[in-house]
Amino acid sequence: MRTKIKEIQNRLNKEEIDGIVVSNIVNIRYLTGFTGSTAELVILKEGGYILVDSRYWEQVHQEVNIVKPVLINGDINLFSFLKDLSKKEDFKRLAFEGYSFNYFKYKRLFEGLENVELVPVENWVEEMRMVKDNDEIEKIKKALKIAEEALEEILEIIKPGVSERDLAIELEYQMAKKGSEKVAFDTIVASGPRSALPHGKASNKKIYGNEFIVFDFGAVYEGYHSDITRTVYVGNPNEEELLVYNIIFEAQKKAEEVIKEGIESSFVDKVSRDIIQDNGYGNYFGHGLGHGVGLEIHELPRLSPKGNWVLKKNMVVTVEPGIYIPGRFGVRIEDMVVVGEEKATVLNSFTNELIII
Repeated sequence: MRTKIKEIQNRLNKEEIDGIVVSNIVNIRYLTGFTGSTAELVILKEGGYILVDSRYWEQVHQEVNIVKPVLINGDINLFSFLKDLSKKEDFKRLAFEGYSFNYFKYKRLFEGLENVELVPVENWVEEMRMVKDNDEIEKIKKALKIAEEALEEILEIIKPGVSERDLAIELEYQMAKKGSEKVAFDTIVASGPRSALPHGKASNKKIYGNEFIVFDFGAVYEGYHSDITRTVYVGNPNEEELLVYNIIFEAQKKAEEVIKEGIESSFVDKVSRDIIQDNGYGNYFGHGLGHGVGLEIHELPRLSPKGNWVLKKNMVVTVEPGIYIPGRFGVRIEDMVVVGEEKATVLNSFTNELIII
């Protein structure tokens, strides 16, 4: 944690900024280890403060030892604290996370800090979070293992007559039973024509014969998320359905083969997208190929046509090509991979071959 705070302090010195207010609670957890739901973090060129209310006063002392806790009460809030601190430290420039400040919060800060330049910054912490350390990767692997084992458990109950919602409930129960803190996001179970909805949350629709079911779901372990998609088939797939599945299988495989340190994220997307396009289904793949995963389900970098991130060792990203034919069916397969110096390591152990039930 000290190294992470130090990296922010080095940037403050480089940018000639006196301090930064970190309001994104996920970024606060990343920098300090604090797991509460509400806090403000003030980092100075030397030292820093974490502001919490009475609900988290005991917790912050247990979890945080690299910045000084400050209790928010009737007399002290973020704005009064910064006003006093700015006089004590003689602030000239104070940064804040642009995406985490609404207008009213900015207005109060602006009115309370006379003669202090407020500097909105973007993705200072998010860019740090892109590259995972070994401990983070192990937690992500554990979250993925939980999710995959849960899917294995429910395969035997997938059959005509069962509803999407029933499958989602059982999947989520199995993840919780195996150690997931919560679901990583609203579980997607989309069957038949609904499988063409990229984010088709589980409904009351019942499973019929001869149709795809797309499962997109994830677990959370010690704050870190997993994200996996598998598409199974109930019945006997026809020629086009098998063709589309195999196109996606190949598009994913080829993309994973080119991932390594130094490659631009848009190139990885292009490799996969070109395969889908060359097979005549380019108009049915509308989203980016993948994204980073960690303390949040969607993090930087983005693997997309406009993605301009250069991949670095120990980034964890998803690879999830899909084809969605409205009113008919859809197919998506999603793996999680760790970027390496020479190649990517696929973290998944659950097969991405088509499972026919």
